[in-house]
Amino acid sequence: MAQTMASMTGLSQGVRLPGPAGRRASRLTVKASAEAETAGRRAVLGLMATAVAGGAFAQAVHAGTVAAIKVGPPPPPSGGLPGTDNSDEARDFDLPLKNRFYLQPLPAAEAAARAKESAQDILKLKPLIDRKQWPYVMNDLRLRASYLRYDLKTVIASKATKEEKKSLKDLTGKLFDTLDGLDHAAKIKSPSEAERYFGETKTVLGDVLAKLG
Repeated sequence: MAQTMASMTGLSQGVRLPGPAGRRASRLTVKASAEAETAGRRAVLGLMATAVAGGAFAQAVHAGTVAAIKVGPPPPPSGGLPGTDNSDEARDFDLPLKNRFYLQPLPAAEAAARAKESAQDILKLKPLIDRKQWPYVMNDLRLRASYLRYDLKTVIASKATKEEKKSLKDLTGKLFDTLDGLDHAAKIKSPSEAERYFGETKTVLGDVLAKLG
């Protein structure tokens, strides 16, 4: 017991023990020091390799990204590209509000075709009305009605005689009265009012489509 305590005391104080015990302790200390030094060198080399590889990869990615970006000149002002004939009107505060519109003007025949599409889209609102999905009814109705109003004005202006213009204009006014009623019914969430005005809208839309041919 005394010998064991002496050995522990000697190791803790850094005293080399005589005999086989001392040699074993010395070998263990040298081996541990060598392993620690080797592990330290490996860690430093690993960090250096990671840093070099990361830098090279970042440079390659940056070079590829920069090479892939092609910045051209700014687009020309309104009317310089197809489909942008009046794209700046909505931001032109010098124009009257009624002229600051976002739809592209079309020839009379194409406007009539788009008006027919808008009319069919309005008729497709019936399932939304039946399910009482009022926000969707209002949003879709207002969008389609804006196209329809714009295109019907184009068609009316293209009519040859005053009688044709007046007839279609009166029908258009009646149509938008029923559309306003349908929009209000959706706003107040009234199924009965919505059914009523949808039926009237469907009838007047049929008369308008007959005039468009």
